[in-house]
Amino acid sequence: MATGPPWPFNDPSSLYEEGPEREWSWLRGAWRGRGRVSASLWRLYFVVVIDGEPVGMQDLISADFAAFGTVTTFSWLSPDVRGDGLGKEMRQAVPHLAFDGLGAREAGSDAFVDNHASNRVSETLGYVPNGSAGTRGGASRRGSDAGG
Repeated sequence: MATGPPWPFNDPSSLYEEGPEREWSWLRGAWRGRGRVSASLWRLYFVVVIDGEPVGMQDLISADFAAFGTVTTFSWLSPDVRGDGLGKEMRQAVPHLAFDGLGAREAGSDAFVDNHASNRVSETLGYVPNGSAGTRGGASRRGSDAGG
């Protein structure tokens, strides 16, 4: 996986840390998430691999799926494989699983506000801005897997 910026480690668990603590903090958060699985709280972690090399990640997260039927997605791609449609393909696959496989009613995207390419992919796939603010932007989509 490419080691140059932008990093996939820009989330609240590691945003203000310096390397290598930043990477370790992010990894600890991912492993904590794997260990906290219940009917009301779960996160599926997917890796994107090309020719045996990991080049990205795609997460599917729910805080209370049974009650609300909502999920959130988060993804990251290595800079050297961006712009070839892989991001769009992987971001179609996870909502497809959520809607058609798990019966989700709404999906949100945790794309960063300043990640214009990612937000364009979200818009192309049928997400609409939902007014969330903060480090990450917010967009959501209702209904079926409208984009693939």
